[in-house]
Amino acid sequence: MIKVLSLVATCMAVISFSGFAAEAPSTAAANPYEQNVVRLSKITVAPEYLDQYKAFAAEVGRESMKREPGVRVLYSMQEKKNPTRFAILEIYANQEAYQHHIQTPHFRKYKEGTLHMVTSLELIDCDALVPEALIKP
Repeated sequence: MIKVLSLVATCMAVISFSGFAAEAPSTAAANPYEQNVVRLSKITVAPEYLDQYKAFAAEVGRESMKREPGVRVLYSMQEKKNPTRFAILEIYANQEAYQHHIQTPHFRKYKEGTLHMVTSLELIDCDALVPEALIKP
């Protein structure tokens, strides 16, 4: 038993001395999703604009996912029981990715094109319970 403990101690000393000792990973490396910006947008649209609004929402969603690496999720949904109400789950890699997103031509087109259609908008900032559980990594 003493030989085993001595061998373990020697191995630990060699590993430590040779630079192979495992260092605790930085928080960012350990959790690349820690800086995610997570938001739930709740939107009510005037009934006469439903088809137009859905077209704008679908376009900005597709373009954002295709063109912006910092957009992890942009998932638009329409309530079945109340079709004038929509929700958009938005997840960005970090605050910079969000700021970039709101300056893009496709987002500006969506925002400006739907202003007159939207009767209410609520932006809810959230904390993810399982940040690594993403649709798009």
